[in-house]
Amino acid sequence: MPNRAQRNNNPGNLRYAGQKEAIGEDDRGFAVFPSPWAGWRALLAQIKLDQRRGLSLEKFIEKYAPPDENDTRAYVEFVCRELAVSPLVFLADLSAYAVAAIIAAQEGYFAKEG
Repeated sequence: MPNRAQRNNNPGNLRYAGQKEAIGEDDRGFAVFPSPWAGWRALLAQIKLDQRRGLSLEKFIEKYAPPDENDTRAYVEFVCRELAVSPLVFLADLSAYAVAAIIAAQEGYFAKEG
């Protein structure tokens, strides 16, 4: 059975915020997209928006995966380890595509259906 990220075509488990291609939200407020490609575009758009805001990687993840819903410290450590960077690096200095792929991995998008 697919997990939430897979069911919703939402590799980053983005909360619904009226994203351009979203077709609605699920029962927990996560955006639902009509295709995986739409979900990837939305994730990249969010990362690029926060790159323009001048956030560090750590501040981005604290905003993206807040502690009331996630183990934010573990999330930061995972992303930094996978990208081989410091949490203080500016998000704008990283590839949005690389960040998106690591987020999707953390969110379970690539998990095999069991």
